[in-house]
Amino acid sequence: MLFTVTTEQMKNAEANAVRRGIPLTKLAENAAASCFGYISSLTGGVKGKTFTVLCGHGLNGGDGLIIAGLIQKAGGEALCVFAAGAPSGEAAKEIYAKYAPSLVTALYSPESESTVKTALLNSRVIFDCVFGTGFRGELEPKVAELFKFANDSCRALKVSVDLPSGINADTGDRAHYSFIPDITLVLGAYKKWQLSHPCRDYCGEHVLMDIGLIREDFARFEARFTDEAILSCRPKRKKTAHKGDFGKLLNIAGSERYIGAALLSSKSALKAGAGKVILASPKQTVFALASACPEAAFVPVEADKDGFMNDSAIRAFKDDMLEATAVCAGCGLGDAPATRKITEYVIENAPCPVILDADGINSVADNVSVLKNGGDLIITPHPAEFGRVTGMSAADIQKDRITHAKNFAGEYGVIVVLKGVNTVIAAPDGRVAVNSTGNAGLAKAGTGDVLAGVIASFAAQGVKPFEAAALGAYLHGLAAEKAAETRPLSGITASDVADMIGCL
Repeated sequence: MLFTVTTEQMKNAEANAVRRGIPLTKLAENAAASCFGYISSLTGGVKGKTFTVLCGHGLNGGDGLIIAGLIQKAGGEALCVFAAGAPSGEAAKEIYAKYAPSLVTALYSPESESTVKTALLNSRVIFDCVFGTGFRGELEPKVAELFKFANDSCRALKVSVDLPSGINADTGDRAHYSFIPDITLVLGAYKKWQLSHPCRDYCGEHVLMDIGLIREDFARFEARFTDEAILSCRPKRKKTAHKGDFGKLLNIAGSERYIGAALLSSKSALKAGAGKVILASPKQTVFALASACPEAAFVPVEADKDGFMNDSAIRAFKDDMLEATAVCAGCGLGDAPATRKITEYVIENAPCPVILDADGINSVADNVSVLKNGGDLIITPHPAEFGRVTGMSAADIQKDRITHAKNFAGEYGVIVVLKGVNTVIAAPDGRVAVNSTGNAGLAKAGTGDVLAGVIASFAAQGVKPFEAAALGAYLHGLAAEKAAETRPLSGITASDVADMIGCL
């Protein structure tokens, strides 16, 4: 199980480890060994290669000293540069006394500047172990200038240990010219602000390192990350199974303007395993989609003059809704007069889990309290849509995605799937999962419709709502990763993601 924590929660976890007999120096040695092993594997070993380790005066700098020692022991060359002063603090001094005498070190100063920059230019890897989670405020000018040089002029693989130096772990604020890594090796647990914006944009790829902490050390944490264990929630298929065992999904979606949304959400629901998908959509949309998705059943409804569903749609799909095991509403419905009425009717009357996406969410933005009138309800907003129902700006939401999703879920009794990099899934009971799969190929129209269909499919198959949301987000991201194995990220379409869902 993986956690995301605040700085204080991480300190408490480390203190708990100390109380059970693991000193901070041992945790640092564990961290360094994990980081060294990962980078050694990534670079094909360190023998004969040159490394620069930028160290700070705290325990993060101690990690760097130990990493340098391991590099040297394995036949590599490592220069330790104290970028922000000599080690201070009991644990950092202890590590320095043990490792520094056998290392090549330099204190960054005007006298050593040329030597240090030459080393940076010739390095295979540059390690950033200057501040970690201990940074506050602004960078000293000399440190900012050093980081700027490393960021702009060095072709080496850049690796931050725990958190890029120059980012405040408690607020997510980024100092000008913070170190920008290709990879951040996260120690023990993800730090909450690593998942917020704009901080997330400056961390590179996240890789979690084991430093010897156990679950019991974390008295408090704010999220449980989804990983492959979530796949255990996926419905199993017995040899004697029939379609009735895997639910009946009513998908209320589409319009003459947004035909694709109806197709993508229905198709992905089928690919994810729903036994039967019934699409309620305007007649012209149904006619257009019948041959593209012949596995679905259809409820053609009347449209207004602009091609959006009108009020009579409720009468058309009512009986199917009462027999459904899940309802998905909103994909491509459009900003139309009847959308709010349809959405509110579904929320208040569906006898099964409801997945509300896109225009379904937008339609209740000025009557958000209606969300409290439903049963098991999952909403799948992107930040702008979430901003409409919370009254906040998308930028403010992005600064603390976990807290805002968690608070809204608790207040309105719904499961929130806040889409984006590291999609956040929050439940009314306080549970939070943060998805770790996906890539920039998902930054394209239609992928949200696919996600809604996948989540709705699992809900229809009987997976509990929170698990259905987490599983759907995980597989949705994994499908994008698989699609990227055969094409560039720019070439991935929502249809590719939907098709790949059926291959996982």
